[in-house]
Amino acid sequence: MQVRLRLFALRTCASVATLAVLALSGSPAGAQVMPHEEKLIREAKKEGSVTIINPILADSTERVFGPAFIKYYNLGDGFKFNNLRKGTGPVVAQVRQEIQAKRFTVDAMFVNSPAFFDAAAKQGVFLKLESARWKDHEEGMKKAGQYFKLPYVVTPFAYTFVPVWNSGCPGMENFQPKSIFDTVAPALKGKTIASDLTRSLTYTNTTIGLKETGVDMDKFFKMLKATNPVIEFRTEPKMQMVLTCERPIDTWNLAARVPQAIAGKPELKDKIKLGTYSEGHVMLGNQMAAFEGAPHPNAAKLLIEFFLTKESADLMARYEGMYSFMKGWTIPKDIWFMKEVKAVGLKDWLKAGAQHKTVRGEWQKMFR
Repeated sequence: MQVRLRLFALRTCASVATLAVLALSGSPAGAQVMPHEEKLIREAKKEGSVTIINPILADSTERVFGPAFIKYYNLGDGFKFNNLRKGTGPVVAQVRQEIQAKRFTVDAMFVNSPAFFDAAAKQGVFLKLESARWKDHEEGMKKAGQYFKLPYVVTPFAYTFVPVWNSGCPGMENFQPKSIFDTVAPALKGKTIASDLTRSLTYTNTTIGLKETGVDMDKFFKMLKATNPVIEFRTEPKMQMVLTCERPIDTWNLAARVPQAIAGKPELKDKIKLGTYSEGHVMLGNQMAAFEGAPHPNAAKLLIEFFLTKESADLMARYEGMYSFMKGWTIPKDIWFMKEVKAVGLKDWLKAGAQHKTVRGEWQKMFR
């Protein structure tokens, strides 16, 4: 499935659904608290904190997002927002361990792993969500070819990997990829990075999604191997390699890592470039759910509601380069690092999950 995204914003002519809202006394100006959230707010204040595990929220985002959540619902200065960030695979691995032990240290999660969420929902692992906000996201999610499973799993945002390179490095002055194969040309030998599929569900899903559109990923990986790449899976270390010219081109990185990496280094803004691929970009929706038996269940459900607000959508775009499925929402105009892309969704996310072992095994044979 392919849709066209302008500035990562899914534009729709449908009007925003009219929702009954109730202004909460003491809430910040402009905040609209839904009636169903009032009880969650009262109970969340009693619980006093919430912990979310995920592969996305950087420290700089956490410092803004947590206070915004607390302020939006007027939870008070004593409320604690705890962010536990790991790679996509490690996030799922930790949660699986906690499910098996029936003892949770985290309250909620988000990650791109539809197969995991589908199986866990069937096992009764997640809390039932009673969200009045989700209906503003569902239509866009379907158009973008994403997975969700009501009333337990929602998908409030998505991201995609884009090419990032340093035009100030030797031999990169005129580099401008149009195809994904341009990032593995022979002239780039010794300049490339191989994103480690064995440690990342999102790299694996990206590979599967591009295969479904007809991209010869076996050919791509063979060409990449011929460039003698460094193998890495975390986006920040890869970005640092690009900045220092150690490895000036990364085929798959996150757009938001660019402003994060060059903060305080204005001389790099004109050198670090981002591009798009004619083949398309796999949109990686992050599913979100709260755990049955978690220590702070009401705060967890309230946090999920906040992720479905416009305020959250704007923050996630500004600090993490995420696009929202929300009706009528567009990316703030001053976000310079996001580009128009041809968006690709997987045909069947659950069947794709069954391919992970094979796809990763083939990749590992080639690069190990």
